[in-house]
Amino acid sequence: MNKIDIKAIGKKQTSREGALLFVVNEVEGLIETLDKDFSEWSDFDCWENITAQQWIFSRAMDVYRGTKIDIKCECCEAIDFNQIERKDISNQQCYGVKSTYMIENVLDEIISAKKRRESDGTYSA
Repeated sequence: MNKIDIKAIGKKQTSREGALLFVVNEVEGLIETLDKDFSEWSDFDCWENITAQQWIFSRAMDVYRGTKIDIKCECCEAIDFNQIERKDISNQQCYGVKSTYMIENVLDEIISAKKRRESDGTYSA
């Protein structure tokens, strides 16, 4: 379970060997959700589209279980994560990058929940 196991790719890029490929355009309602204002689409618990929400959660669980996933957008020719300013995701237009961001956030929550469950209550993990 490593965030490196999640990668956004553009429509002209090929998926990594051994990675499951998912196309954001094929997920019902995901693009409409990610088209909303940052304050809305970044608040996963408030998503109204359950199908898109379940898809994001399922991808986070894939990564949690050790599967590499590639998220392909149809809005970019190619995505170079070295050029993307991850600190300012609110200005990001790419659906693949936005999806990857949300998957990473949900993955963080899954990992934190596991740590809390394993804690004996004497300290906060």
